[in-house]
Amino acid sequence: MAMPMNYETLLGELGNSLSGGQKQRLFIARALYKKPRVLFMDEATSHLDENNEKLINEAISKLNMIRIIIAHRQSTIMSGDRVIDLERLS
Repeated sequence: MAMPMNYETLLGELGNSLSGGQKQRLFIARALYKKPRVLFMDEATSHLDENNEKLINEAISKLNMIRIIIAHRQSTIMSGDRVIDLERLS
């Protein structure tokens, strides 16, 4: 992640100096650091461009964990092994 002072960059209150995509990448990194067995991702990549989203999804899919993804973006939805359309369930 490109930051003015790399990993030494100071972040404002609640990360308000970060863009939406930078915040999302930080949240994903923090979640992965804990090595969860199940990773819930609710619109977790909605502020990323499709190329960065693809790179992140490919990297996470190589990890040994279950991912539950909630998304509107078609490319995000198609990255899953199984898709459940909640509108069709009602």
